[in-house]
Amino acid sequence: MSVNILHLLSTAQLDGTGVARIVGDLAKGFESEQYRIHAWFLHEDGPLATDLEAMGVQVRFVQLQRGGRDLGGLWRFWRALQTNQFAIVHQHFGGRAIRALVHAFSKAKVVVHSHGKTAENLEPIPLRIWGADLAIAVSSAVAGAISGVPVRVVYPGVSVSDEDLINDGFGYQGRTRIIGTSCRLVPIKALDLLIQAMDILHAEIPDLRLEIAGAGPEQVVLENLVLSRGLSDCVRFLGWQRDLRQVMKRWTTFVLCSFDEGMPLSVLEAMACGLPVVATAVGGIPELLENEKTGLLVPPGNSSALASALRKILLNPNQQQIMGIAAQHRVRACFSKDRMVKQISEIYRELLLDRRHDSFFLNGNQAGRLSCWSGKISLKGTGFRSLWHHTSTGTSTLPASLCFDTPTFRTTSFARRCLPFDMRLFTFPG
Repeated sequence: MSVNILHLLSTAQLDGTGVARIVGDLAKGFESEQYRIHAWFLHEDGPLATDLEAMGVQVRFVQLQRGGRDLGGLWRFWRALQTNQFAIVHQHFGGRAIRALVHAFSKAKVVVHSHGKTAENLEPIPLRIWGADLAIAVSSAVAGAISGVPVRVVYPGVSVSDEDLINDGFGYQGRTRIIGTSCRLVPIKALDLLIQAMDILHAEIPDLRLEIAGAGPEQVVLENLVLSRGLSDCVRFLGWQRDLRQVMKRWTTFVLCSFDEGMPLSVLEAMACGLPVVATAVGGIPELLENEKTGLLVPPGNSSALASALRKILLNPNQQQIMGIAAQHRVRACFSKDRMVKQISEIYRELLLDRRHDSFFLNGNQAGRLSCWSGKISLKGTGFRSLWHHTSTGTSTLPASLCFDTPTFRTTSFARRCLPFDMRLFTFPG
């Protein structure tokens, strides 16, 4: 019998491609295993839903846009939750209210997948996570900002086939010099600094071109900046590209000048295509990009430093080739899809094993289950006089504040730090 895994995503529009690709890669990677992947979009429906369905994912749109304040959305989510028995809920989007509903009305384990620590408007994302059994972080930089729950780092992965590999016979000499980038056009991506750097470089390299793949609320502002700098003939806005790798094949250098990043899939894709990368040394980027080997790292917010790094690569075709080859080998060795799928599969197996023991017993008979969320311990089951727990070091009695004499649902503010998260089996003395 297949195990149902539910992924919760924000949008099925093209700006949600990164997260949707991770879910699709898991669905394809799990074909030989007993997992059945479901994906619910909670914010917007769109073409990514069709893409996931083609990969065998069970897709649904459940509108829930304002978290705990959206009572109608929570009711829709609760109704939808009753239609399947999910073993794991893998949350890429949404907050504590969703996790509370999952714990209250299902036996599913909850995984929170954190893709970054800074929002598009440069506001910090709260990463004190309650009500989850585990958090997955896309980089060590993101993992360091998470508290309240055990964390695993799982890097996203891309594929590099033998046909994709460039070699010593591949030349950058004589090619049109095109800088490329791919991202949402939002403040955190600092594209105004890239356009300023392009203004500096264009006077020195007249045939240089810049292509920006993506869309977003800053597009009109950026287009006006390009116009005011007199760069309309050499800067193109491409919109979202369904086949980004095909576009990357004509680029000679990839650039990402964000103020913060979790682990950008666009940089991974560029490296997989054999492109040297110039990027800001923020978030998870230094974990991916080896400075002076697979590209160049620059400080954020500095258009002059960005222009200098781009100049160094653009005027040295041999260095471009060396870095491009090194980038492909690094991605293939450390950031493959297979590696990502294997690590998440292992996490699922551990959670499913824990799920079998996540209950408590009265005189040897199962009496209910235990769940942890919102910093409290929730006990549900038959009345009892005292509660014991088993650990590797023996058996001991828990504080009396955890003991109730009625068969009703109770909670206690007994601190999570006093009740180890790995405590799974509860019994009662005869």
